[in-house]
This record gives sequence, structure tokens and C-alpha cells, in this order.
Amino acid sequence: MKKQLKDYFKSIKKNLPCYNKTIRKMLDDLKVSVDAFVEENGITDFALIEQHFGTAEDIAKEFAVGIDGAYIKSYKFKKRVTAIVLSILAVIMVTVSALVIYMIVMLEKNTPINVSADITYNEGE
Repeated sequence: MKKQLKDYFKSIKKNLPCYNKTIRKMLDDLKVSVDAFVEENGITDFALIEQHFGTAEDIAKEFAVGIDGAYIKSYKFKKRVTAIVLSILAVIMVTVSALVIYMIVMLEKNTPINVSADITYNEGE
């Protein structure tokens, strides 16, 4: 049942158009309400919770009703820009790492080997 509840809240969060302090507070309040409902009524069937509170999609829609459309657009834009910037940084890091490895390999390959050929003679032999 705990796994089902965890998946339920995860699904609610996934279906939200954005995530901010207000939404987080509402989601925390919902968790408290669900926990209280389960404890007070001795619920062991997840279907009863979903019947009482609604499906994850319905709850996400209710939470999203009070959110301004412009805020949602700016949130999605910021999220997209963040993903692009992180992707570019990852590509740069991989490229730099590959270049450093290539330079190390080529440096070792072209470094002459020092051979010491000091010959010493012992007198008396």
C-alpha cells in the first residue's frame, strides 16, 4: 500500500504543469489528509483512497486550475532552457575529457625513451 501511495503522489506531481512552493504545500497537505484518512478508517485498499480523493490526474487538474497560464509558460520555458544548458555543458565536458585523454596518449606515444648505457669497467678482473 505504501508503494501505491508513493506512486500515486509521484503521478500527481508528474501530471502537474509546474511545481512551485504553493503546489508543494498543497501536495504536502494532501499527503497529510490521505495519511489521516487511512489511519482513521483503517484503509488497506488503495482503490478506496482513489475513490475518496480522486485519481492522480484529477487532483493534478484541480491543483492546476488556480495557476496562471503565463506562469506555466515561463516555468516550461525555464525548464527547457535548463535542459538545453545542461546538455551543452555535458557535451563540452565529454569533448574536453576526450581531448585531454587524446593529448595524454599522444604525449606518451611521442616521448622518447631514455636509455642509460653507462658501461663501467672494473679493474682487476
